[in-house]
Amino acid sequence: MGKSCGECGMCCKLLAIQALDKPGGEWCGHFKRAAGCQVYADRPPACRGFLCLWLETEKLDEAWRPDRAKFLMYTEKDGRRLNVVVDPAQPGAWKREPYYRRLKMMSQRALDGYELVVCIGERRVVVFPHEDVDLGLVDAQHKLVSGYAEQNGQMIPYAMVLSDIPQDAALGGQA
Repeated sequence: MGKSCGECGMCCKLLAIQALDKPGGEWCGHFKRAAGCQVYADRPPACRGFLCLWLETEKLDEAWRPDRAKFLMYTEKDGRRLNVVVDPAQPGAWKREPYYRRLKMMSQRALDGYELVVCIGERRVVVFPHEDVDLGLVDAQHKLVSGYAEQNGQMIPYAMVLSDIPQDAALGGQA
């Protein structure tokens, strides 16, 4: 049996939607708790194209439903970046169990060129298997890069903001 959004709607709160002049972290005026999106049939392309990872994979159980976990997840960069967008009202939600341990397991793919980025408002944290790199407040127009570099025969994780290279505007302001 497939999953459904039900009364979740966390994407309607957490994501910035430029077409609606809706900032991230605030409820969309078109979302009603018991009834869902009131403009669903005519919702903007950014809403129509959004793919919530909880809905897309059977590997995440009910505990991972965004309104329960207090964060949502989606991929970008051809599946090479996993974004974890956390409810600013619950900034530590991603560090609770069973979430944190599983996110750390997911970050193991960083050695293969994948990224796991936690977004709490404008704050960005890049998660690696053995450490988390808090980049602080990051302008959504700037590009994040992370990975591993070899130093003295060891693979050392890095994460940085390239402030002079604007991020692709099609990403809707989420880095």
